[in-house]
This record gives sequence, C-alpha cells and structure tokens, in this order.
Amino acid sequence: MKWKIWVGTILNFFLLGPGYLFFTKKKVLGVFLTIGAVLATWVEQVPLSKMEDKTPFAVMFAAFLCLALGCAIDGYQEIKKGLAGS
Repeated sequence: MKWKIWVGTILNFFLLGPGYLFFTKKKVLGVFLTIGAVLATWVEQVPLSKMEDKTPFAVMFAAFLCLALGCAIDGYQEIKKGLAGS
C-alpha cells in the first residue's frame, strides 16, 4: 500500500495528474492537469530555440515547478487518505 502513495506522488510531480487518475477519485482533475502539463511542456520547449530573450521560459519553469510540487503533495495526502479509508 505504501508504494501506491509514492508512485502517485512521483507521477504527480513529473506529469501533474496521473497520480490522481490512478489512485484517487479526482479523475477529472487528473485528466485536465495531465493534458495541461503536456501542452504547456510542448509550448515551453518548442519555440525556445527561436527566441533571444528566454526570461519568459525561466518564469514558466518556476511556475510549473510550483505546480508539480503542489500536485505531488496533494496527491500524496489524497492517496494516503484514500488508502486509510479502504
């Protein structure tokens, strides 16, 4: 059971939503976070080589790091709560 907590936490850290999809009842949140993370990562990476000022992308990186940490922490708490209740 403990492995589910850590797998969900790691999934949410790197992909922002699959931990919710696999281990909680927050399926809609998981889907939107996952899609948003994939699209934003694409936006962050594709035009990077064509821009001279890379400051917006540094800010975007910091923003997504905050989102990833928040999702990982929330996913950990939700999965732990869900496993305790089952």
